Amino acid sequence: MMSRQFQQSWIKWPHVTLSALLIILLCDGLAAWNGDRVLLSDVKVLTLYHGQQTSARRASPIPQMKCVGGTAGCSRFTPEVVQCYNRGSDGYDTQWECKTEMDNDYKFGRIEVSCEGFDYPDDPYILKGSCGVGRE
Repeated sequence: MMSRQFQQSWIKWPHVTLSALLIILLCDGLAAWNGDRVLLSDVKVLTLYHGQQTSARRASPIPQMKCVGGTAGCSRFTPEVVQCYNRGSDGYDTQWECKTEMDNDYKFGRIEVSCEGFDYPDDPYILKGSCGVGRE
């Protein structure tokens, strides 16, 4: 027969174990979640692929590359890979220079890189993999 003192400590043990397990899982989940949080100004280069989608957390994924018109049209040339380099800031927005391999007959017109803010739209931290480029 178990002593009353042993029975009481045995009953408390599962609660302590369960609480510790929940704390460990919660901390592990938060660490993984914040691992996808990146300061936009720290991003030096983006490599974007035709036919691939961005990562998304607060919004829906979008294509990594999207043609939005221009004089060349969208069907005449579609790059497979585009690399965009962070060239600093104008004080308001990050300035990007995007390059791809293409014939001299073509050149990018206006480009716009957009990324999903991690916690809110203009968050200086972005979700890793959430950037896409719109090109003319």
